[in-house]
Amino acid sequence: MNKKLVAAALGLAFAAPVFADSSNVTLYGRVHQALDHQSTSAPTGDTGGNFALEDVSSRFGIRGTEDLGGGLSAIFAYEFSVAADANAGVGGRHSYIGLKGSWGTFVAGKQDGGNESVAPLYTQASLTGGVSNQGGPLTTIGGGVASLANNVAISRTQRTDNSFGYKTSIAGVALEARHALRGTNDQANNTPVKENGVRETEVAATYKVGALTLGGGLQMFDQQGNDPTVAAAPERTVQGVASYNFGSFTLAGLVAQTKLYGTNAGNGKDDNTEYLLSATVPLSANSGLFGSYSDSERNNLVAGNELTQAQVAYYYDFSKRTRSYVGFNRLTTENTVGARVETDQDNFTVGLRHNF
Repeated sequence: MNKKLVAAALGLAFAAPVFADSSNVTLYGRVHQALDHQSTSAPTGDTGGNFALEDVSSRFGIRGTEDLGGGLSAIFAYEFSVAADANAGVGGRHSYIGLKGSWGTFVAGKQDGGNESVAPLYTQASLTGGVSNQGGPLTTIGGGVASLANNVAISRTQRTDNSFGYKTSIAGVALEARHALRGTNDQANNTPVKENGVRETEVAATYKVGALTLGGGLQMFDQQGNDPTVAAAPERTVQGVASYNFGSFTLAGLVAQTKLYGTNAGNGKDDNTEYLLSATVPLSANSGLFGSYSDSERNNLVAGNELTQAQVAYYYDFSKRTRSYVGFNRLTTENTVGARVETDQDNFTVGLRHNF
């Protein structure tokens, strides 16, 4: 009996490394902070003029993959946000489990375009560039509800709960699709609870040939349990992006339109429009300039808003993982119905980011 136990123990000892080698778990993260000076100019008076040290989407996470054989792998990840400026607060970013094979990648959970999860229109719009990884005061593509946010001119749905995502590549075309149920999915006392948040379905296709990149995307909103005509909620967004690398600089652009349910009684319009033009100019192998200008209409608001955003920034990469940058950003908000009131928000920002 003892010989059998010893043999079994030796068998497990030799077998353990085999299983361990088939699984790969990685701890990773980012520490990103910026020193920002913000001021606001409005008809009612000027405000601001103070400096603030701000966290810029710092995070840590764990991701892993296991080889299941036959070209199939199991994948998973948990990622958490942290406030690096005060070492306070831990929040959720993305978390998913899925399968990956020659047919593509399928994941389920909370998704935001990080690791293997997907955020089709947000990721595609981010191809227009930026120096701060779309975070902090120098954000050029915001991650709020598509076409409704007012803290940045171009906004796309980035992070969604209870979502299914899929991505693959066919004949050189990168495809991403996501369906978000949103809402709560818990069951109490064995009673199913309907996920009745604003459901979103989006798909994006991006093709790169040589120096040219072209892409298009569509997002559909299903306003569960609400009368979408009351607040002129979004019905669908159509997006197109393009960029071309001329060698000495890269030029990129975006155009999008969001159809609203019904019409807004305040301005009689039924869609939002967005435009963006950007340029990235390398100065050396690890430094360069970035500039952008964007314009958006927010007709879903009763008063109506037109947002314009202009930015210029310089970046210097100490290594592949450490970037420093400095930039100026102006966001102008103007009412388009009734008395026109214009507000300018100026940000002068210096940032430092390290990935690990």
